[in-house]
Amino acid sequence: KNLGRNLEVTTNDDNIIEAKLIDANEDFITLEWKAREPKKIGKGKETVVKNAEIPYISIKKAVVVISF
Repeated sequence: KNLGRNLEVTTNDDNIIEAKLIDANEDFITLEWKAREPKKIGKGKETVVKNAEIPYISIKKAVVVISF
């Protein structure tokens, strides 16, 4: 129901991840977000897309983020 929406997920070790919900199955959810990281060659930063698969047992709280 919430695929494609932004979630704020708090894990059991109190890390907070705000990302788009890409997939959800019986074992884990898949999140995707963009991050700015230093370039491998040269100065400056580049935008990279990151993915994370988080098992349900390691999620303390997940809330849908509503944007206006």
